[in-house]
Amino acid sequence: MGFSITSAVFGGIIILFYSISIGTRRDWQDSSYYPDDYENYDAEMAISAIILVLGIAAFVIGIWAPISCCLMKPCACCDAATDHQV
Repeated sequence: MGFSITSAVFGGIIILFYSISIGTRRDWQDSSYYPDDYENYDAEMAISAIILVLGIAAFVIGIWAPISCCLMKPCACCDAATDHQV
């Protein structure tokens, strides 16, 4: 469960950084400030978009896994009020 939560945190960091990356690179296409960088624009945007989608997937799965684990109650620690066999 701890690894899933850590994965969700890293997925959130990936979402943050690659959203900023896509946002700043999008502005570069419209300006002639970086004329030499225009050749790699499509490839960099495609890779950034793919990593952003994978970051979103890691974030969602990283949150969904511990929720599912808690709902299964594998340790049965919350069910202490039941009668035990003698």
